[in-house]
Amino acid sequence: MSILSRFARSKEREVRAPDLPAECGHFELAPRWDNAEDIGKADKIVYYTCTVCKGEFTPEEAAGIAAR
Repeated sequence: MSILSRFARSKEREVRAPDLPAECGHFELAPRWDNAEDIGKADKIVYYTCTVCKGEFTPEEAAGIAAR
């Protein structure tokens, strides 16, 4: 098999995005802080960002999402 035929075959494959539900379940929330000195302190978290849909949630909302 030549290098060119391998290259042509690799182009035939399609990369598909995973099938996501119509509404995001917010399964992965990343905490955000205002100051670098506060990073790692749970009581200083300002908001959470969903890594899938990029939605932002207050700590209270994130606690409600986690309780589901």
